[in-house]
Formats: sequence, structure tokens, C-alpha cells
Amino acid sequence: GGETWEPVLTVSKDTGVTDVEFEPGNPDILYAAAYQRRRSVAAFMAGGPESGIYKSMDGGKTWRKLEVGLPRGHMGKIGLAVSPVEPAIVYATIEAGEKERGFYRSTDRGESWEKRNGLIAGGTGPHYYQELVPHPTVMDRVFMMDVYMRVTDDGGKTWREVGEKWKHVDNHALVVLPDD
Repeated sequence: GGETWEPVLTVSKDTGVTDVEFEPGNPDILYAAAYQRRRSVAAFMAGGPESGIYKSMDGGKTWRKLEVGLPRGHMGKIGLAVSPVEPAIVYATIEAGEKERGFYRSTDRGESWEKRNGLIAGGTGPHYYQELVPHPTVMDRVFMMDVYMRVTDDGGKTWREVGEKWKHVDNHALVVLPDD
């Protein structure tokens, strides 16, 4: 219940986990985004070779790094989400280098990935963003938190801004009510 903790996914002293998602209906299947980052007075390193997506099939006891279809270079900050409509679909937004960065989708529980679009939150760097929110009942509708929140209805191929008419920009969280 959270009273005691033990590390189950440790990469290095410079790499931590920034996002963990589980498969709806099966909490033994977990996905984790590792982010290699170190900030000091003299330097800022963001996104080294240790960044990546990991998967556990046993509730976090063991982990393996996913690689098929994902960027080969430094991945940077990664946001993850699992579709509540079809749990075999996993989404990722990956900072990476200019040619590899973008929105990725897996249709086989993370075993292989397809780049759908070059869009990432924050324009050139998602330091405060990378949160993905899949719609609870509409297949392939995913919201991306950003200065101006975006949404896709085709699994990340195309995106549009949601609109900020009645609120200030700078989106970090979203709750979607399935019936509204």
C-alpha cells in the first residue's frame, strides 16, 4: 500500500523513470519510460543513450528494454500511454534527435513500434510536457499536453490544437469524462 518501497527498475545514477503505465485490466503488464538526465550548476545533460522504454510482464519484478521500431539514437524524454479501448495499443511521444523524434504507436503491446508523426510537445524540447491522455472510449483519440494542448483522432498521424478560448495555455494534466 505504499508504506515500503524497493527499486525494481534501476538503470544508472543519471537515469530514472519518468513515466509508468499499466495495461488496463492487467496490472502485471507495465511500461516504463527511462530518462537519462543530469543537471548541475555547470552543465545540463538531457537524453543520453540510457533513455528508453522498458516492459514488465510480471508486475515489475523483471524488465526488458523495447527496441523494435524505436529510435536508435539518444531518445530523451518519453511519454507513454496505453489505450483503454484496446490495451494492445501503446502510444509514446519521444524527444530523440531531429529525424527520429515524434509520436510512435505499437499495436502489439510494445513489441514493435511505428513512427506516426514528427510532433513532440514543447516544440524543440518537452522539458515540462510529454503527458499523453488516451480517450477512455474513442479508439485512437489521444490528447498531448503542451503549451497548446493537441489531439489526434487517427492514432497520431495528424494533430490539431484543442483550443484555449476559455482558459490560459500551459497544459499539464487532463481528465476525460467518458460520457461528456
